[in-house]
Amino acid sequence: MQEIGILGAGLIGASWATFFAAQGLPVRIYDVNDHVKQQALDQSVKNLQRLADLELLTQQAAATAQGNLKSVDSLAELLLDVEYVQESVIEDYEIKADVYREFEQHAPDTAILGSSSSGLLMTRMQSVMQHPGRALIAHPFNPPHLIPLVELVPGDQTAVATLQTVKEFFLKLGKHPVVLNREVPGHIANRLAAAVWRESLALLDAGVASVEDIDAALCQGPGLRWALMGQHLIYELGGGTGGYQKFIDTIGASFEAYWEDMEHWTRIPESAKQKAVSGTQSYLNQKSPGEWAAWRDEKLARIQQILREEK
Repeated sequence: MQEIGILGAGLIGASWATFFAAQGLPVRIYDVNDHVKQQALDQSVKNLQRLADLELLTQQAAATAQGNLKSVDSLAELLLDVEYVQESVIEDYEIKADVYREFEQHAPDTAILGSSSSGLLMTRMQSVMQHPGRALIAHPFNPPHLIPLVELVPGDQTAVATLQTVKEFFLKLGKHPVVLNREVPGHIANRLAAAVWRESLALLDAGVASVEDIDAALCQGPGLRWALMGQHLIYELGGGTGGYQKFIDTIGASFEAYWEDMEHWTRIPESAKQKAVSGTQSYLNQKSPGEWAAWRDEKLARIQQILREEK
């Protein structure tokens, strides 16, 4: 896919434009609000220069990437011969429906539509389309031009080929796509973030600690590990020679008191336990537990050095 359209030019749209332009792709930007569209173009140029300042791009590459950016005056012009459109309009089903109908009026039959929606369901959004198989959610983590995560969420009518094409596309561009097997509001990352946020607010409300110390407890503890690996693999290593199974059977029992105090889930279902243990093996086998632990420790040390340098 070589012709990229950015539909909706707010904060996320501008960041997406930066990302695609930095990858050497020609990018067209459109928004119904001309002022917002111009702001997005200006911000994308600034973002590219910032990437160069951070030495994530060379100065020459940043200058070249700026030439990949172009604003257009109509949706029809945006969609002319486009191959992939990243839609980032307001989170509203009715507005999305209008946009999706217009997309089908002007876009080539082969064009793919990816939505940045963080909480809406693609099945409902694509229901207004004549060819819903080419639409899916491609939700970034803000800012998309810096954070590699993109959550791919097919709707009930999304074609398997569309999902595979978009996944391969983002992989080639250096993103880290994850695929949801079924739709849930908030996808994966925001649901995890919501759970941490809720408990952060509860601790604060109960007077357990200050905002600063609650945030520090995350940043100076689990946050450092989360930069390297997810919760399943962390506890695989935490179980020692017994791995994830041992962790759940022994240390995991103490977590029940935490969940009971939070008045939420208080038991680990057997089905979840089995899926977690078996699912972790699929990527654990890339390295031995010792190699994973050595990799983790090396990265943690480097992150600590970087954090100290910034202070």
